[in-house]
Amino acid sequence: MKMIKSISNKLLQYLLQANVIDKSEDVLAYYKYGIEITISSLLNIVLIISIGIISGQLIESILFLICFVPMRQFTGGYHADSYFKCNFLFSVLYILLLIIYNLTASIITFYGELLIAIFSITVIITECPIEHPNKLLSNSQKKNNKYLAIILGLLYSMVGVTLKVLSYNIGVIFLYALMLISILVIVATVQKMRKGEQ
Repeated sequence: MKMIKSISNKLLQYLLQANVIDKSEDVLAYYKYGIEITISSLLNIVLIISIGIISGQLIESILFLICFVPMRQFTGGYHADSYFKCNFLFSVLYILLLIIYNLTASIITFYGELLIAIFSITVIITECPIEHPNKLLSNSQKKNNKYLAIILGLLYSMVGVTLKVLSYNIGVIFLYALMLISILVIVATVQKMRKGEQ
């Protein structure tokens, strides 16, 4: 997105003029990427909150973000090749998730919930974390991210299942957020395998 790159460049110029960062190419690239990702992430949050307000499901949207954002930080997963595609895809996937939630939250069984939780935790254990090419992880970071992803995944699974058992359908949002993260991890894993075959 041109807007994100433009804002990022202005912020980078400001940091350079204030002598806050070094002018070396590596440092500039690092900060540029960090600023762009931060702006794109904030835009994603604004989009999800806006969808929540428009659909009358603001609480569901906030709970989705409470689960999705920290989990995604530690699991990684599929990334679109442009900020516009990323923001657009994230919005479309969230709208689809809300539609599925509205159609199924009241009828999903305890065993269905457990199946989603087991599927998500299995994907996290076997495939995570997925590295982004612009943000490589050391072995210790990979280990820490995996542990944190597993702990958070188990926590959100238990919260989701417990809320649903207590007749609060909103708990299903946590489970569907975990399932979406797992699907994005699988897509990224398949992409890596295809690149490895080429």
